[in-house]
Amino acid sequence: MVFRMLMLLIGALAFFFPVGAEEVPVQLEVRFPYSLNASKDKPASPGSTQLLFISADHFNHPEEEAEVTVSLPSGLSAHEGKEWTVDGEGTVHLTWTLPADFGNRFAVIPVSVSSSLPEGKGSIHVSMEGDGWSLSKDVDYTVEAGSEAPEDEAGREESWYIQGVVLPVNESGETDSRLSANTMVLPDVTLENIKHHLTGSSIDWSSILAKPDTYLLLDMRNPKKDVLPVHFKAELVDRGTGDIKEGLLSSPEEGTTPEEHSTSSETDFSLQGSKMQTAVIPLYADPFTLSEGEYNLRITLSDGENSKVTEVPLTVVKSRSMGLISTGAACFSLLVVLLSLGRIRRTMIHIGARGDIAAALFAALAFGGVVVPVTLAGDFLHVILGPFSGLVTGLLSGVVQYMLLMSLLVLFRYPGVTALFYLIRWLLSAVLFGRVTPVGILLTAVSIVIIEGALYLSGFYRKDRISWGYGLFISLVLGLCDAAITFINMQQLMLFYRLYYADWFIGLYMVINGLIYSSLGSFLGWKTGKRLRQVMGS
Repeated sequence: MVFRMLMLLIGALAFFFPVGAEEVPVQLEVRFPYSLNASKDKPASPGSTQLLFISADHFNHPEEEAEVTVSLPSGLSAHEGKEWTVDGEGTVHLTWTLPADFGNRFAVIPVSVSSSLPEGKGSIHVSMEGDGWSLSKDVDYTVEAGSEAPEDEAGREESWYIQGVVLPVNESGETDSRLSANTMVLPDVTLENIKHHLTGSSIDWSSILAKPDTYLLLDMRNPKKDVLPVHFKAELVDRGTGDIKEGLLSSPEEGTTPEEHSTSSETDFSLQGSKMQTAVIPLYADPFTLSEGEYNLRITLSDGENSKVTEVPLTVVKSRSMGLISTGAACFSLLVVLLSLGRIRRTMIHIGARGDIAAALFAALAFGGVVVPVTLAGDFLHVILGPFSGLVTGLLSGVVQYMLLMSLLVLFRYPGVTALFYLIRWLLSAVLFGRVTPVGILLTAVSIVIIEGALYLSGFYRKDRISWGYGLFISLVLGLCDAAITFINMQQLMLFYRLYYADWFIGLYMVINGLIYSSLGSFLGWKTGKRLRQVMGS
């Protein structure tokens, strides 16, 4: 009986007092001035812009609408925003849809502090109403005078401005004395680009943009001690025409691919309320679109009301990793050739006087039929056809040269004959044209090592007879070898002479001059060598 009476008493209390602190489904938090770096909130300075932070945690309740009202005292005025409205009396109104069960809604509202506001304390009133409940909160703030801000050309006080821009820096804002000032180095994506154009495969952006290409440091001055978000936008400007160039990308989000044909790099950071502040901004670039050259980097900062623009010179260069790798491989090839001179001497003894004379004759034909016409007519064709003149001269250096080489190999199939052919041809060029250049020496060594190695690994020297099918196979092998030689040669030219070839152009030369011309010449040389062998006998 006593237990029943106690339960009835509890029920009556619950009926007459249905609304308690626990039944309000929202926990409201208000902070002003709010610091974006989660540090202790600082006093507001007259004339500055500060942030009002409003957050509501919704729990144990279905989804519902809530109205938020912010009453600002005299001297404070809110900026207009997309998620709130400001009426004629300066009151801020927000309409929130609070998520079911548990969720959070928040807003960060920029509030201007009047420059005539005296030092002291004030209070902002925030109220919130929902379905059958309401709550309110007052947040106190302090106004302390700071130093006066400088004036711009129009005589107005500047709230914040850019003092200077430093790049490149690392992610900590430190400069590296090994890097030139105002320089951005793009990664070498030659192989990825050639693969993309030849096979049509997609580009692995996640690995290419795993880290920024460089960082820049913004040296900011904030005399009014504003606390507000700032939008950063960087663009590349052509120095000659003033046009905006494609190539800069915004910071990629995880699991997404960057936007193609982007002309700007954009991100957001915040002013923290200090008189002096630095911000380290990452810069991402599309190495497939952006070319090397001299540009101006235009930086635009905007806080929604004010915009500041500055330009700094920027030199874009590409790392020469493939050029260095190719040159290293060429130097290794030269070392192999020098160590194999004794083997080449034994080859000359093995093939005898007839073989040595034939090798010298074929090398002389290659010099007269390839080197001389290309040297004399190359400049003339370059005037008419421009960079595509090599596709015409490639008929000689590809078809004719490999036809002579393959014919010689069919007649004297022995390791070292290819080296003898290339060395004699290079000596003739050096003596008659004075073409003793590092690139020429390295290219000769690369040609010898790649072709000799491919012929040995494919079993060409161990075959008793060369069938029609194997002749076609070895012609394709030599075409692939010349494509590799073409790639290494162009990379060396870019490294030694500071030239620039687009990746599609390199791929075009590899396919046409290397694979197609040289395979065709090798196949014709195999058929020509068979007929010459019938004339010469065994």
